[in-house]
Amino acid sequence: MNTHKANTYDLIMQSEDKNRAVLETVIYALFILSAIVSIWQFVVQPIVVPSHTAGFASNQTTQCIQGEI
Repeated sequence: MNTHKANTYDLIMQSEDKNRAVLETVIYALFILSAIVSIWQFVVQPIVVPSHTAGFASNQTTQCIQGEI
């Protein structure tokens, strides 16, 4: 007569597949790496904000001198 009752943790530990654990580790590592690469792309991308679009008035004037055009 079997008097041992297995709880959920015991069942999970007995059925754990080592190959699946390695595969899950690789997949989680790839997810983390892809998030880091995505963030890094935004960090290194230059930001160009023209002054006329940012709402600032331009104080520079352009003068044309005859003969330069």
